[in-house]
Amino acid sequence: MPPQGTSTTPFWLLASFLGLLLLLQLPHQTPAQCIDNHEPGCQHPAEIGMAQRHCIDPTKFWQCYALGNPAKLKYCRPNMAFDQDRNACVPWIAWVWQPCLEPVSRPPGWEVCQWTK
Repeated sequence: MPPQGTSTTPFWLLASFLGLLLLLQLPHQTPAQCIDNHEPGCQHPAEIGMAQRHCIDPTKFWQCYALGNPAKLKYCRPNMAFDQDRNACVPWIAWVWQPCLEPVSRPPGWEVCQWTK
């Protein structure tokens, strides 16, 4: 207990206020992440039946079944990854990283990632 006549309340108020200011500034200082899984829009006939690699997790891929419907997220079997060139899941030992291909169309409302400083 502090000596009589002293109070720690102003210190804690000031420390809390400064901490809040710091937290409010953090989002402006860190760059935003651009996370694009390359989900197709299923808006073009060429996308129907064509698998599209999920660009964040190579064990997944997108599949369009009908025009205008959302793409379905599909999974490779365990220990396999989706190979865009072969249009199939292959064993990890045979999988090689490649840049993702841009889908023919994008889902309605999709926006390009905006990088910030």
